Amino acid sequence: MSPPSRLVQHTIDLNYANRKRSTSLKWILVNIALLLVFAYDLCYKCPGYTSSLHYVELCCAAVLAANACLHGLRLARARPAPPPPAAPRRAPPRPAPADCVDADVSLSPRRVWRADASPPPSPPSPASPRVDRSSPDRFIADSHSLAAYLRGYSERLRPEPAAASWATGAGCGAGHYQLSAPAAAAGADDAPAAHSPHVWRRLHLDPQRLEQWNLNLRLWLHCTILQRLVREMEAADEALAAAGLEARVGAASVERLRAAAAAAPQSALQTLPALLAYLEPFADQRYVVQRIRELARGGCLSAYRWNGGGSDWDDAKPTDAELVMHLLATYLDAALPAAGCARPFSAAHVSAAPAPAPRGPGALAVRRVALRPPQFALVLGDETVEPARGRNNLLHTLLLFLAAAARADPPALRRLHLGRAGLNMLWIIGR
Repeated sequence: MSPPSRLVQHTIDLNYANRKRSTSLKWILVNIALLLVFAYDLCYKCPGYTSSLHYVELCCAAVLAANACLHGLRLARARPAPPPPAAPRRAPPRPAPADCVDADVSLSPRRVWRADASPPPSPPSPASPRVDRSSPDRFIADSHSLAAYLRGYSERLRPEPAAASWATGAGCGAGHYQLSAPAAAAGADDAPAAHSPHVWRRLHLDPQRLEQWNLNLRLWLHCTILQRLVREMEAADEALAAAGLEARVGAASVERLRAAAAAAPQSALQTLPALLAYLEPFADQRYVVQRIRELARGGCLSAYRWNGGGSDWDDAKPTDAELVMHLLATYLDAALPAAGCARPFSAAHVSAAPAPAPRGPGALAVRRVALRPPQFALVLGDETVEPARGRNNLLHTLLLFLAAAARADPPALRRLHLGRAGLNMLWIIGR
């Protein structure tokens, strides 16, 4: 597991342990309070007096005492998980000629999520940003300390104006998840809350927390859809090989794979038609399968390119934004109750220009308003809410969609709960 993935998992474990401790403490107090009431009544009863109510009170007191002890044991066991192992500290680089500098060293002023507390080494240059190494290392225990660390780290690495022209050209290493550029360094169209911050607040979303929710959404897409999809494709290839068929996912057409699934007697191939729903709209099956595998590597969609794709991408192939939107829609089509419709989510909540957008008091849809470059917007009733264009356009549109769907009571999509009992998506926006 990569350092960013370990850090995210450790943060999730810490939050879960904190919730367990607070719940146990609450029930300990409730049980002790009720136990004191019964103990007071039992202590001041008349001597020698016994009745069935007396024995009922004794039983209740015993149950309350046992519950208090049980929650006390849970509270004692619910200790925070040990922190993930820190990466070994790098020695400061020695002066070297510019042509000898490793090409993997990141020179970008944008924020980089790294597991080690020390900043990455940079090539020696008079214009290079100075990093203060005198401050002690601090453990990142939760999302708030992570955000504070990223803010301080970004300001320490902010380049001088003379260095900005060459520093912005380099990207981060492929193994690290890169957050979007800060609003101050981005253009007006790319700023997270550039378009009507009151829209975010109207849906009970804090614009200052968009980066964290953006990361949560990427993590959910990676774990819930992409990783599972890669496992299903590998299982389908193994089942095809076991059946003696030469067809493979990505190497054969959708029609050929569907015919193989219908003809093969193995029960393992019966899930192949559901897998093909993720692939069938695209002509180049080999590219789509390969790109899904690339997006599933690492963590949090680190290879995501909203207006492009893999190394062999061209205009005839889907962009990553278009591909991710289709995968999400197909996943929700399979998860939501059908109710007489083969694709319930796509039919009710997905729209694309030039088709007319759904309108009305209950209208809620993700609408693709442009194909190249991809641009999405939220249809909310009779309004069209357009997030900022750019790299996070699709992700911010999905956050708005989730927040709008969460306003229902109970928060659900076509009677499927958005919380842990259903899609498990409410935690993405901190609910």
